[in-house]
Amino acid sequence: NYIAKRLKPSTAAGFFDVEAAEWKYYIDHLSDGMIAFDVGANVGLVTLLFSRFVRKDGQVHSFEAASSTFERLSRVVEQTGCTNVTLNHAAVADRAGTLQLHLFAEHSSFNSLAARPLRDYGIAADISGVEDVPALTIDAYCESHHIEQIDLLKIDVEGAEYLVLQGAHRMLAEKRVAHCVFEFNQTWADMGVQTATVENYLREVGYRLTNIISGQALFQSNPQTGMPFLTMCVATPN
Repeated sequence: NYIAKRLKPSTAAGFFDVEAAEWKYYIDHLSDGMIAFDVGANVGLVTLLFSRFVRKDGQVHSFEAASSTFERLSRVVEQTGCTNVTLNHAAVADRAGTLQLHLFAEHSSFNSLAARPLRDYGIAADISGVEDVPALTIDAYCESHHIEQIDLLKIDVEGAEYLVLQGAHRMLAEKRVAHCVFEFNQTWADMGVQTATVENYLREVGYRLTNIISGQALFQSNPQTGMPFLTMCVATPN
């Protein structure tokens, strides 16, 4: 595609290239009647996209942990009349229970289980509070909702992506997830997650891992700062 052609394999894609490739992937792979999960839905942009492309016969299951953000998500879905969306006020992790979510006030996209030092990264945002949030797993959720197959599982949870994947072990091991798209950036380091750990885990459950932009390497870092570049990773069954 255009993005892949204009980038050299050794050149990391910028934010807008990654975002464009991500949305194109969703549009290319979703169709009428599919089941899509939006884990880390924020205010619902991806949820609305999913809702449109799976249409009335499909299902969208959206998960948002922060109370104030979930309220905004609920209003968006209600006002747009998306009847194929199921909203869940919960974090998604490797086990059920209660987790502490660090909040960044109006910067809700930075909310994280990690106490992220954003000012060290040149981002003018400070932790505004901590909220106890309920947590569930993909495996338990699918069992309780009688979901046999996830056609597209999107995960954007500010560093907790590996926890979500661990909580989907059964669904992954049984190849019940057709496409899994998740974010990689500095938040992994903030959570203490190693890229090799995630790669090995996915390999063990029988999934291959690629960059969402064809021809681009995975897990690239800025040679000057050592900080990872943003990547959207795609895991699909071998």
